Amino acid sequence: MPGPGRSCPLAYRYPPEDLAGPAAFEATTLYVVGGLYGNTCALDAVVRRAAAEPIPPEVVFNGDFHYLDAHPSAFRAIADGVLARRATLGNVEYALTADAVELGCGCDYPDYIGDTVVADSNAVVERLRGIAAGFPEHLARLAELPRHLTVTVGGRRVAIVHGDPESLAGWKLALEAVEPGDETARARTGWSGTSTSTRVIADWCIRADVEVICCTHTGLPYAQDVQRDAHRYLVANSGSAGLPNFTGLRHGVITRLSTDPVAPADSLYGIDLAGLSFAALPVYYDIDRWTSEFLATWPPGTPGHHGYNPRVTDGTWLRLEQAARGRVRLTPG
Repeated sequence: MPGPGRSCPLAYRYPPEDLAGPAAFEATTLYVVGGLYGNTCALDAVVRRAAAEPIPPEVVFNGDFHYLDAHPSAFRAIADGVLARRATLGNVEYALTADAVELGCGCDYPDYIGDTVVADSNAVVERLRGIAAGFPEHLARLAELPRHLTVTVGGRRVAIVHGDPESLAGWKLALEAVEPGDETARARTGWSGTSTSTRVIADWCIRADVEVICCTHTGLPYAQDVQRDAHRYLVANSGSAGLPNFTGLRHGVITRLSTDPVAPADSLYGIDLAGLSFAALPVYYDIDRWTSEFLATWPPGTPGHHGYNPRVTDGTWLRLEQAARGRVRLTPG
């Protein structure tokens, strides 16, 4: 039996058809914010960025907004800021509200992710549970959050999931899993298993009656379009809003979908889907303040420091150009 951090409870599972129901709301511009990971500075940056839009966007936090915020003041700030807007469950939020402590972090890590990563994640969430216990009203609200949302942007249907269209913590839309295979990503992650074909992605979109799938969970951002007959679909994995995502760059990433054809000048990469504009946006948070908060909560010798200090400090191995796949293109900025 899979141990803590690698298990997948039945409650995680759903068919893509569950996404085919009525849209929860309509937007002109939509921000999808994944992997905030308890970074209060990134939350502030997202709120400021949204306020600067010509028309205020709808903002959805699609899970794992809690994680490294294992301090009462930080936990409260994330709780109040996120739930003042729209949100869906991530595995961290599910783990905080579940009775099954043996679930661990709830990440459903695949076999190719090392045991040390799993152990660190389990320990971080175990400590976070102790902080969360002091916020019973917030936990009750978390327990009511949906596992996914379907919305419309300019009349175009968009699925917002945490993991993939079959599981809250699914890894089938990880950069390393999706075809055509990125050999660098597969070598760096140690990926093994069954790849996710473009046919599978198109089938998910057809079954869910959506044109775009927005996800996060697996930590590395990318966007890739998929063609099926006369229809074009898009997967937008935003990686992490609260941690660096690319080599040499220390900002977070969020997804923006809009009917406005003019993307923000600092967009990282994007594509136009016949009038629906996608752009990956940087989240320029206060690095010094966040690093100070992180180290105060997770000093050397703690699992949070061991698991995340290298990324907080140095970013990842992923090059920006690896995130623009298919017809998605880097944007000057």
